[in-house]
Parts: sequence; structure tokens; C-alpha cells
Amino acid sequence: MIYFRFCFYQFFLFSIFFFININLDKYISKPFTRVDLIAICISVPILIILFIAVSKIYRRFEVIRLQNKIFISIPIFIISVLCVGFLEQLFF
Repeated sequence: MIYFRFCFYQFFLFSIFFFININLDKYISKPFTRVDLIAICISVPILIILFIAVSKIYRRFEVIRLQNKIFISIPIFIISVLCVGFLEQLFF
């Protein structure tokens, strides 16, 4: 059960990270303007909150060995990229 919960959290957090990155990437471009600054000011607090949540959530999973976490995270990362890419093509 703890492995299933770990997979779910990994998928959820990877998906949020990719979704934020995809949506805010179009506003950050080569000539640095006010729009770029606003996009950075919006994305930085969201990413800070995300990293704080990750540190609190991962305290529960200290019983899982690091090697197992890495082996579980690689396919979850690929599945998350595919799902977010599919949803991006479907809705945007």
C-alpha cells in the first residue's frame, strides 16, 4: 500500500510540475520584459509551495529504500510526461 501511495504522490507532483512549466514557459522568452518578470513572480511561489509539500510528504516514505524510490519514479515520470502531454494536446 505504501508503494501505491508513493506512486500516486509521484505522479501527482510530476504532473503539477510539468503543467506549471508548460503553461508559464510561453511567457518567458528571450528579450526579458515585464511579462517575463510577472511570470517568474507567479511561478516561484507556486514552486516553493510545491517543494515544501514534497518535503512534508516524503517524510512518510522513509521506509522505502532510495533504490526502490528511483526505480519507481522513472516509469512514473514517463507516464506523467505522457499524460500531461496528452492533456495539453487535448485541451490547449
